[in-house]
Amino acid sequence: MAWDRRKPGWIRNAQDRALRRYLAQDVYPYSPYYQVRFDEAGIGQRGIKSRADLHKVPLTTFDDIVNPASVVLRPDEQSIQQYARIGLVARVFWAKLWRREWVVNQRLIDPVYKPLHWHVEDGFPIGSSAEDLDRLAELGRRWLELAGVARYDVVVSVLPPGPSLAYWELVLGARQAGVSALHLDPSTTVEQLAAARPNVVAGRPNDLLRLLRAARPVERNLDGLRTLLVAGARVDDATRKELTALVDGQAAVVAAWAPPGVRSLWCQCREGDGLHIAPDAELLEAVDPLTGAGLVDGSEGEVVWTSLDWKGTVLLRLRTGVYGAVDESPCPACGRTTPRLMPTSTAEPTFARVLDSHPAVQRWQAELRTVDGHEELIVYVNLRRNGHPGRLLRELDRQLTVTQFVVLDRRGLDARISSHGDARVLDLRP
Repeated sequence: MAWDRRKPGWIRNAQDRALRRYLAQDVYPYSPYYQVRFDEAGIGQRGIKSRADLHKVPLTTFDDIVNPASVVLRPDEQSIQQYARIGLVARVFWAKLWRREWVVNQRLIDPVYKPLHWHVEDGFPIGSSAEDLDRLAELGRRWLELAGVARYDVVVSVLPPGPSLAYWELVLGARQAGVSALHLDPSTTVEQLAAARPNVVAGRPNDLLRLLRAARPVERNLDGLRTLLVAGARVDDATRKELTALVDGQAAVVAAWAPPGVRSLWCQCREGDGLHIAPDAELLEAVDPLTGAGLVDGSEGEVVWTSLDWKGTVLLRLRTGVYGAVDESPCPACGRTTPRLMPTSTAEPTFARVLDSHPAVQRWQAELRTVDGHEELIVYVNLRRNGHPGRLLRELDRQLTVTQFVVLDRRGLDARISSHGDARVLDLRP
C-alpha cells in the first residue's frame, strides 16, 4: 500500500524506524559535521530512537556550516571499518585482501553516496548521488500527480534553466511520469508558448503573470491550458488571486515550493489547501522560534526540516524560516493521508500585513537597511488606478514607520521583484 493511503500511526512508526536506521548507519558514520555535533550533545551513534528524540539534535542554519563539504556523506575505509554494518565491513575487508577495492567503490559506495549532481539554494551547494536523483525523479512524478497532470498532457516550463531544485525536480519528474515536457526560459514570448500548445505551464509567479497578461484572452491564445504549476518561489495571496483571475476558471493554479536546503518541493494538490510533504523523505517539526523547543503536534511555530534517507548533502533540523503547523489529518480535497504543511504568515513583519490588506495597494516590495547605525524601511509600491498617492501614502505612513515610499508602475515593480528572486522583503541589514 502507498504511503498516501496509510494511517498516520503507521506513517509515524515507519518514520521512526527509518530515522533510527538512517542516523546510525549513514549520518553519524559518514557526516563529519553531524558526528561532532552528536558527540558534543552526548547523542552518539545510536542515541536517537524515534522522532521524539530529535530535540536532542541541535538546530542547524546555513551560517553554522562553515564548510558545505562537511555535511556531505563521505564513506572511507576508516569510517566504514569503525561504524558500518558488519556486512559492509566484510565486503571491504575481502575486497582489500584481493586488491579489488574498486569493485566495492563502483558497486556499493559511488551509486549511493558519491555526489554526481549539484544545485544551489541560497548560495549553498546541495549534492545528490545517483540514488538521490532517482528519488527526486519519483518525488517529481508525485508532484505532477498531485497537481492533476495526466500522462498525455504537454508541459511547457519557463522556470530558469540551471542549478535549482524546482527546475531539476520538474525535469526528472516529467521523465519519470512519461509526460511530454518542453523546457524554455523566462524570456519566452506568448507566441512561442502558444506554439507548443501546452496543457500545463510551469514557472515562477512573476513570469507566469507576465505571460498570462500578454495572453489575454487566455481561452483564445492558450485554449488547451488546464493547469498552472507555480514553482521556483513562494506565491503570495495577491499573486495567486491575480493568476486565478487571469485564467478565468479555465485552469487550476497549483503551487509547489520549498525553502533553501529542503531536498524536494512541498506540493499543493489540485483542489486543496496546504502543501503535501513526503514522509518517506523528510521529517518536519514546529518549534518555538526563540527557544528552539519542540511544540505540541498541530501547533504553529517555525518549521524545521530533517533529511530522511537522503545521501549526498544531509541536513538535520534545518531552520527554514517558514512558520506553520503540520496537519496529519486526511486531506479533504484529495483524501491522501500523508501530512500537510499549513503555512501561516506569522513570520511576516507587521508592515507586510498592512500592505497586503490595503485595497489600494496592488503590489509592493520592501527593503530593510542600516544607514549610519539607524535602521531604515523603504517601501516600493504599485497602486491601483484609482489610488491617490499623496493621501494614500499619508494614510499608510500613519500605520507604518517608513523612511521612504517609492511609487512604481506595475512593470517596473514586477521587474524589481523578479530581479530579487521574487522576494517581497529584502533584509539588507549587516
